[in-house]
Amino acid sequence: MTTTPKATSNLEQAPRELSRMIGTVSQKWRQQMNQRLKPFGLNLSMRQVLLQLHRHPEGLMQRDLAERLGIEGPTLVRLLDLLEQKEWIRRISAADDKRRKFAVLSAKASKQIQIIEKQSEELRQRMLAGLSPIEIETGLGLMRRMQNNLLQS
Repeated sequence: MTTTPKATSNLEQAPRELSRMIGTVSQKWRQQMNQRLKPFGLNLSMRQVLLQLHRHPEGLMQRDLAERLGIEGPTLVRLLDLLEQKEWIRRISAADDKRRKFAVLSAKASKQIQIIEKQSEELRQRMLAGLSPIEIETGLGLMRRMQNNLLQS
């Protein structure tokens, strides 16, 4: 007589499912944000750069910007070249060292920031539809703890 293996419980599968779900939600967010931004000549990578510079009106050194975005310097340079061609950013040399470059938003970028903020808010509302403020706060707390766990390792 053969015995069938014991079915794995939902509690045992939950950590694996949570890991997959984090990846899936992130992927869907990127895909849908790219779809929303494309008609405006924008994409998610541009969004990230423009929002970082919007949050730092004094500008950011290219090295710091690359670090904040989690991308390599050459990748950022290509992206900044594109944004500069569109006249949405300017690169200026540091006064004390001409080799150090700062990226700053141009006045022309204000329309793109408004588009980005509107599209981001609409997608965020769609993603969080039906969730209570307490559920959102609980989810945020969990994500912060998971992030801290990863940063400690």
